[in-house]
Amino acid sequence: MKNLKTEVFTKIFRVIKAVTSAVKAIGKVIGFGLLVAGGFIAQSHAANEDYLIVNAQIYTVDKSMPWAEAVLVENGVIAAVGPEKELLGKISSNVEVIDLGGRMLMPGFQDPHLHALEAGINETVCFLPAEGTEDIYREEIGYCLDEQHDNPWFMGAGVSMPALLETVESPMAFLDRLIPDRPAVILDNLGHGAWANTKAMQAVGYLDFQETPGVHPQGGLIDRHPFTGRLTGVVFENAQQKLRNAALPPTKDNVDFAYESLLQALELLAENGITSVSDAGGYWPRGHQEAWIRAEEENLLRVRASNALYLYPDLPFEEQIAEFQKRYSNDPAKLLRFNQAKIYVDGILSQATGALYQPYEASLDLPKDLQRGFLYFEEETLFDYVSTLERLGFQVHFHATGDRGVGLALDAVAHAGKENGSRGIQHRITHLYLVDQKDVSRFTELNVITDFQLAPSSTSSETKRYLAGFIGNRAENLMPARKLYEAGVEVVLSSDWDAEELSPLMKIEAVLTQKDGAFDRVENVIEMMTLNVAKLLQHADKTGSIEPGKLADFVVLDRNILDIPVNEIGAVNVEATLLGGEVVYDPKGLFP
Repeated sequence: MKNLKTEVFTKIFRVIKAVTSAVKAIGKVIGFGLLVAGGFIAQSHAANEDYLIVNAQIYTVDKSMPWAEAVLVENGVIAAVGPEKELLGKISSNVEVIDLGGRMLMPGFQDPHLHALEAGINETVCFLPAEGTEDIYREEIGYCLDEQHDNPWFMGAGVSMPALLETVESPMAFLDRLIPDRPAVILDNLGHGAWANTKAMQAVGYLDFQETPGVHPQGGLIDRHPFTGRLTGVVFENAQQKLRNAALPPTKDNVDFAYESLLQALELLAENGITSVSDAGGYWPRGHQEAWIRAEEENLLRVRASNALYLYPDLPFEEQIAEFQKRYSNDPAKLLRFNQAKIYVDGILSQATGALYQPYEASLDLPKDLQRGFLYFEEETLFDYVSTLERLGFQVHFHATGDRGVGLALDAVAHAGKENGSRGIQHRITHLYLVDQKDVSRFTELNVITDFQLAPSSTSSETKRYLAGFIGNRAENLMPARKLYEAGVEVVLSSDWDAEELSPLMKIEAVLTQKDGAFDRVENVIEMMTLNVAKLLQHADKTGSIEPGKLADFVVLDRNILDIPVNEIGAVNVEATLLGGEVVYDPKGLFP
């Protein structure tokens, strides 16, 4: 990006500060501190053992038979579903009968957009308050310095970059005084910015931008002081990724650390009844892919994972395509696949970087070339990437928050269709805070699925008031999942954990109780978190519903969520999780 006025971010952040005066940063509802010791257990049923589940309220998500009394599992596969008395009469004496005591059994939840490995890593860095004072940051970082004294880079997270720039006159100089001897990077609380000291900025070549006002790395933005023009040490969007990669190179220690972080995340996924995921991080230069592969090789991968590889807008096209081709995997017989390409089209509305058809609010006083937001890629480059990746077999996972970002993602899919013909690959767009009416019909025309995160924090009236400072009354139509669903567009629901809450049950409650655009049928919401996701992740022939011939991916709940008030669903407990008939979570020993 060029011709960016140096004062633009300060102006944006003054508005953000005013808008958020009544809205504090949303903390993580579910964190690793909530892990139950001993809750994640080794498999107790081998895949070749047979058992019949009885005395259960079995919701199948199979429209031909939504409810059943019993289900027979043979060698990890559903052999029969039907009346309890009938199935009891058919089994042999070596089939174990498991009585669930009236609990609910349903297909395991599937989360198509989360950051499992990063969630584990983020729990170990120096976590700072989103909005703090210089004294608070000085004190908290001081504590963390003792804990990280052997690390080559200091790492922190949690800070609101708008609040930081309003509070600390020179963030880079402030961090230099606290950490003068090594590179330091502190990630923001939204995943779209970072704060660095001079050594860190120097390590990735960002000090060179000091002499080139208005010039930024492709797909990123580097902040400057509005009066001096000096770098502040704060960067946004893809510019943060170079700092992250430098701080966490794929050394043996770092990959081992990523692996241990992933194992922690897998525990929490099992606790929440999640049996399939798509990890949306995909930062392959950091060795994240290797951590997942190791978990599968060591038989510790307790989910089916169709994961993404992140597309960097600042890397050479041919070099990156070669990396994607080398790392692609899509064996349906394995738990782990790397068949998704994560592409950021734009940024986020709360940073005025989400791409809009109509300008942001005039009060932001943005320069002309940023009044409608920010794009990671030039249009031609984006189209070339999508067409090429589709030919390689990748499903494209677009990040788009603004309506223009959503429209451009649809344009890229349409272009790929013209280039490649019909290849039967379904792409998806995630987030979709704003969708223009003229683009609604294009989702079904182009076979594009929509992926929403309708967590309590993202659907609240406070969030709408917050974003109204950026987009005015357009904030009343945020995340139009219900509107698209009623227009025949395929919808899935995901968590974006750890940026948002992980719990599928909390999400179901939020979707059914949000003030505007709420869904009114629990059955529809369950389908968006089971069978619809299975279709997206290309394993609906094996998962997503309880039907003969499919794998026994189950979750057991202490109550029937279709038979209680919707505002109680978030408090329902997951009591067991099974993957391919094997128990991966069972703290009460329901499956002896």
